[in-house]
Amino acid sequence: MRRLSISVSAVLGFAFLPLATPAVAEIPTDLRVALQGAMLSHVDSVSVDGAYTYLDTTTDTLRTVYPANVHPMVVTVAGAYFVCSEMVTETGEQITADFLVREVAGEWTVVQAVLNDRASLEAAMSKDK
Repeated sequence: MRRLSISVSAVLGFAFLPLATPAVAEIPTDLRVALQGAMLSHVDSVSVDGAYTYLDTTTDTLRTVYPANVHPMVVTVAGAYFVCSEMVTETGEQITADFLVREVAGEWTVVQAVLNDRASLEAAMSKDK
């Protein structure tokens, strides 16, 4: 599949999680790059012509979105890594996208994608303090 377009990715800025949290600051740059790469590879591998379709459990509908961040953020929750990003609909609505990335058989792999539910990740982060 083709790589995600940087021009599409440049549409929006960072996700809206606080940047000053220790969960963000403690991750070494090389690990952050590997985790972000796993997220980008995952999105690219399951997208069709750049479109990512998922079941939105808040609306109980299938939705199609497109990558919108050049520099996704990485946070930790209970020792797990989440790559936090944003997607955008065809109408320009911003959708949060949080990808749980774990090491599987020696490679960083997305094992869960949580879209349009940033509140759940924020709640998990607050419980992990």
